[in-house]
Amino acid sequence: MIKFFRKIRYSLVSDNKMGKYFKYAVGEIILVVIGILIALQINNWNQSKRDKKFETTMLKEIKGSLESDQFTIKILRRFIQRKQISIQELLEMTGSNKVYQDTVLLELYNSMNIPLTFNYNKGGYEAIKSVGINRITNDSLRNMLILTYEALLPRAERIIAIRSEELANNDYKLSLHNALWKRIRIKMPDNTYKLVSQPLDRANFLNQTEFLDRIKIEQDIVNMYNFWLGNVERDVQKCLEVVSKELDYD
Repeated sequence: MIKFFRKIRYSLVSDNKMGKYFKYAVGEIILVVIGILIALQINNWNQSKRDKKFETTMLKEIKGSLESDQFTIKILRRFIQRKQISIQELLEMTGSNKVYQDTVLLELYNSMNIPLTFNYNKGGYEAIKSVGINRITNDSLRNMLILTYEALLPRAERIIAIRSEELANNDYKLSLHNALWKRIRIKMPDNTYKLVSQPLDRANFLNQTEFLDRIKIEQDIVNMYNFWLGNVERDVQKCLEVVSKELDYD
């Protein structure tokens, strides 16, 4: 192609057709400029395509994190439900004149004391944050992610942790536990030994102040978790809907 244009220029100069030569030269320059502009446009298009692909990948990561949070909340709800059922059964026992076996009391007591903790999954957000949150082109979505991951979820996680520590004062809980239960060693049929818990005061166990205090502590923890998990659940669901909508649009 270059040889072809060169022959044309040489022919025009040889024939002393300078006017046509200059017109041809201008036309050739215009063609070169157009070629460069087309190349730049193609390059920009390819870059935009790569950026969009990267953004989609990151949004899928965030969607996965949000779905993981939903699963975590679902599991926590199950533990909370078990705690609540045990609390209710123990409260019903306190108003009953029945005599309950130690194993029944201990099973419900332990179920009531299931430890709870909440940590949200920030992996997807931290990944895109490390390369620049501005890579999210949708302004509303970007603001939603910043609000959710920089304010709403961290606040809920922090408050749950603080309130759990305040309510479940470990030293106080241990003192209550030790006032209720004693550990004894029993011999098993295979001649091994096992430590088991038995009430210190079997006759008055259900009416002891320490026992009612333990129930109150766990009930407060359940109430606190139900309240804050409700907030987290709504925030996660709302953010997930916006992310999913953006992915569907793409």
